[in-house]
Amino acid sequence: MASAERNAPDNLSRAGRGTISFTSEDLAEFSAASHDRNPLHMSEHYARATPYGEPVVFGILGVLAALGQLPDRPGRRLQSLSVEFRNPLAIGLSYRVDVSASSPDRETVKLYDATRLMMKATFAFAPGEACTRPMQDDEVPSIAEARDRTKADLTPGTRVNGTYGPGRQEFSQVVDRWGLSEKSATSHQIATMMWASFLVGMELPGQRAVFWRLILNFLPELESHDLPFDYEAVVQELDERYDLLHTTGTLSSKQTTGATAQIWAFVRQDSPQPSLSRVTELLPPSQRLSGKVALVIGGSRGLGAAITQALASQGCTVSMNYHRSTQEADRVRAGFGTDSDRIMLLQGDAADAEWCATARQTLLDRYGKLDMLICNASPPIRPLPFAPERMAQFEAFLAGSLALVTVPMTSFLDTLTEQEGWSIVLSSTFVSELPAEFPQYVTTKCAVEGLVRWAALHYPKVHHLIVRPPKLLTDQTNTTMGRQGAMEVEQVAAALVRHLCSAPRSQNAEILETFELQQEPSPNRDPCEKPGPDARQPARDQPIGTS
Repeated sequence: MASAERNAPDNLSRAGRGTISFTSEDLAEFSAASHDRNPLHMSEHYARATPYGEPVVFGILGVLAALGQLPDRPGRRLQSLSVEFRNPLAIGLSYRVDVSASSPDRETVKLYDATRLMMKATFAFAPGEACTRPMQDDEVPSIAEARDRTKADLTPGTRVNGTYGPGRQEFSQVVDRWGLSEKSATSHQIATMMWASFLVGMELPGQRAVFWRLILNFLPELESHDLPFDYEAVVQELDERYDLLHTTGTLSSKQTTGATAQIWAFVRQDSPQPSLSRVTELLPPSQRLSGKVALVIGGSRGLGAAITQALASQGCTVSMNYHRSTQEADRVRAGFGTDSDRIMLLQGDAADAEWCATARQTLLDRYGKLDMLICNASPPIRPLPFAPERMAQFEAFLAGSLALVTVPMTSFLDTLTEQEGWSIVLSSTFVSELPAEFPQYVTTKCAVEGLVRWAALHYPKVHHLIVRPPKLLTDQTNTTMGRQGAMEVEQVAAALVRHLCSAPRSQNAEILETFELQQEPSPNRDPCEKPGPDARQPARDQPIGTS
């Protein structure tokens, strides 16, 4: 975005009046001004392993953008602010702005993604003059990196204090960018909002924070304060039911309070990591798949990593594809210790036909065959309204997600035919549950299942399997509510590999959608051996007709 455009208050949105959008440049500018360097907003690598899959917009940046949408108020000064952050804002999307006034001095701004409420900010004003004079000096905050506090570190009474002031040049750029100079908020008040972002993202709770609610009260004494501010914040409560932290804070100068804050933020738990020990507990090691060669598309994280571990634990040689998650891929491979040579890492974009062609030749040169193709990869999945203004995102998800299945299948089905091997596609129970917030994901999975039915008819020598797991405990469900009722990925991986070891030949595509924990096999029996009539058996898989 050109600087001339960015400095024009009338250009708050390129999509026209009544919308707001954010760029990566906006995030970088706000981070430099506020000194909030939380990696959820600033690091693509870090954000990829969170439920959001990509960096999200600072909540307070959304508040400042909303403030800029209000009419000018000569003779009025901002008195208080109350915000609810309902859903995270994303880079590159245009959000609809709804402004309503309950009184001449009280206005509410709501940001919507189509019909989905993302943020609600209520501004209260009082008589007085407001001046957004530039900051005079650059200020250095008390800390430079976000604290990594777990729930155990956030007991009631936990207290932090320090000094705070925004970056001078970047502060002025933010004011200009969002047209804040005539919105009845003083420079000190805008700096206080930035401090709230800094406190949550860097201190309490810090790196694991997801901002949920904020109440700020500005006292007249604030305007007489000299920078830097002194601040103090105290943990009031941690609600274990929702991992929700309630903190109170004050900004002061020379022991005179200028602003008070009540803050609520969720504390994200550690991202779940697939466990080889858990896989082998469910599926004790064997050599039943020794001599078999598998390619797992999207095998470095979540269910893909667990499938890689389960296959290798049965003696299979696994080529594990990953795109950007190098550290995670290395961790999965290293977990096998002296047997790590069972796993070959293949980095690249599996939606790229040239990459697949190269990977196919690599596998044939090294192993001479391919017995199993497991298509597991997907772009980040986030709620998406089914609305005309979101069709570009809808279609982009479909194209990207389908390519991660269609391109590998076109590249490897002939190779699988030579071995009478397996083509396995990960679907979801969402094809029957049809959740309202994921129409793009449901559409993709239904299309993929249709392709598998077609392939079962036209590639009859290949075993075709659709795997329909329920909601899984992965990065994308690692929220307080998302974890509830989620199945562990190791359980699905163990059930899949057990099925591969024991399933009879079928002319139809099959659906695997039962993943009950299996009875431990006796030490003298191969864990992949097909159970006899007296053994405890899982529910039958549901076949799909090909005609």
